[in-house]
Amino acid sequence: LRGIDANAGDKILDSMLASAASNGDSLLSATVNLMKLEVFVFHQEWKKAIDLVRKAGNVRLVLPSAFGAVRFTFLEALTYLKAAQSSSGWKKRQMKKCAHKTIQLIRGWAKNGNVNV
Repeated sequence: LRGIDANAGDKILDSMLASAASNGDSLLSATVNLMKLEVFVFHQEWKKAIDLVRKAGNVRLVLPSAFGAVRFTFLEALTYLKAAQSSSGWKKRQMKKCAHKTIQLIRGWAKNGNVNV
């Protein structure tokens, strides 16, 4: 992996996100946000991940495939839990509450027999 510019991927994803925003393409925007969230979680960049989750909004409404929505929801819960670990006071309670809501959503899907969970 020598000679590969790690920032080039970020620039490409940011340009795709800007293009999606200018064209009003919410599906492309949601897909790019999912890819960026996966990268942030993989590299354990929790502050960037929580900022992305907050900025992206409810991606589940836009993603047509159940797999993408479940993947985003799982990563969202993981991000909130890790943010709660590093926070204190009311911010910790707020992050735990958001994580609990997301986990309850995943549990509901599993209870109803969603094959992607």
